Amino acid sequence: MENAISVEKQQTFSKELVLKLILSAILAIFWVIFLWNFWDKGIYALGFNAFVFSLFFLGLFIWVLYKKGYYKSCDLLWIVPMILITLGYVLYDNPFLKIVNLLVLPVMFVVFYNQAFLSDKKNKLWNFEFIIKIVSRFFSFLTKLGQTATLYLNLIIPAGKTKKRVIVRVAAGLILFLIIALTVFIPLLSSADAVFADKVQVIYDWFLEILSLPFMYKLLTSIALTVLFFSVLTAWSRRFDYKEKEGLGKKIDPIVSGIVLGGILCLYLLFLWVQINRLWVGALPFDFKETENLVKSGFWQLFFLSVISILIYFFTYRKTTLFVQRILMVFTIASLLLLISAGYRIGLYVIYYGFSYEKFFAAYTVIYCAILFVWLIIQLFIKQRANIVKFLLVLFIWMYAIISIFPVEQFILRTNVALASLEESRIRLFELTMLSPDVLSLVKEYKQQGVLKERVGYLTREIEDKSNEEFDWNPWIKRQEKKISNKIWYEKNVMNVVYLNNSDK
Repeated sequence: MENAISVEKQQTFSKELVLKLILSAILAIFWVIFLWNFWDKGIYALGFNAFVFSLFFLGLFIWVLYKKGYYKSCDLLWIVPMILITLGYVLYDNPFLKIVNLLVLPVMFVVFYNQAFLSDKKNKLWNFEFIIKIVSRFFSFLTKLGQTATLYLNLIIPAGKTKKRVIVRVAAGLILFLIIALTVFIPLLSSADAVFADKVQVIYDWFLEILSLPFMYKLLTSIALTVLFFSVLTAWSRRFDYKEKEGLGKKIDPIVSGIVLGGILCLYLLFLWVQINRLWVGALPFDFKETENLVKSGFWQLFFLSVISILIYFFTYRKTTLFVQRILMVFTIASLLLLISAGYRIGLYVIYYGFSYEKFFAAYTVIYCAILFVWLIIQLFIKQRANIVKFLLVLFIWMYAIISIFPVEQFILRTNVALASLEESRIRLFELTMLSPDVLSLVKEYKQQGVLKERVGYLTREIEDKSNEEFDWNPWIKRQEKKISNKIWYEKNVMNVVYLNNSDK
């Protein structure tokens, strides 16, 4: 009986399983050693270290996908953008994107990695059943936590009751000895003999440092992360399938859907006709508040209408009669016109008031929605059923990946400097002090050229203030240089290294 258990244990701990257990532990230890400063420094502590960790994490899961025989060439459709997104950590400081990454990367990874274990993942329709299954699989790692902890205990403590008892007794003896020695005998012997105290002080300090509170936090975190990573790896690396129920479900009532679609379409067309002079604004009012109300509120209202239109399309696509589908096509075209109008507003706002994080990503979102609307219109002419949710997410991850490796902040600065030279420009370059060290070299270059000179009187957009005092960029420059100098070597990125190399010359 004992031999049978021993054989079973040996079969359980195959080379592949042991390797996965070790790699999960290494991944956790790496996080604790190289990413621990994230709690103190925040997003600026994520540089080369975050890139290596993300790449290692992604590589471990893709390796398991390959070993289980589920890897296909079509998986590159999500693997490549994932790598590009992680590459953004080692290229730029951009705090906006790095904060968004903390949400986008995990969500996208959960969706795409789990769908990679579908039997027919290339053609499978992503429907409500798919979404429910993904959510269920996400939480499935919770059921693996106990099993994972047991595996690590069995890996550390060899099989067999006799050996187990010996190891436990040895460990208990060592712990008890250290506690007694450090708290009783070493302090007493040290007080009795100064020479002895000098000899053991180094060892004593070393043990105290090891048993310090920060070390215990790191130790417990590394253990928790090790169990978590392996549990996730085990739970998400299983076969995945579901039934496509949409085609078997009830069709939407054509009369009800036709009236709703036709009614909303009429409202859209009426809005476009009545507000034509207001929508296609040729120039913006000089007053900043009036401009802000006109553009910002108008843009977000039209944008949310576009989101609602996409949802309506999703719920009515191929679930009604041919006539209602034709109404849906006209409705989608009208929605695209509303989106173009929103994009036109934000474009005017940028020309007069320049880019910011908000305006840049709002404009990029308009481009994303425009591509999506055009694709949705084309699908109405194609016989094959469109995989709407899949296209929406694949388009999103690719466009997000492209923007992750794009020098966003340098683009914003260069564009604003160029637009500021226009006669009617109301751009205030001082507002770009929100940017990160990514533009530090460029700011110093522009400052030296005199491009960034501004009168303080215009900083609050008050025309009547005629102060000739210039805005001082030096405090901002010093803050950015301090951010770079406070970084440990593995927290830096390419832009930091380029700046440091240029400043040394």
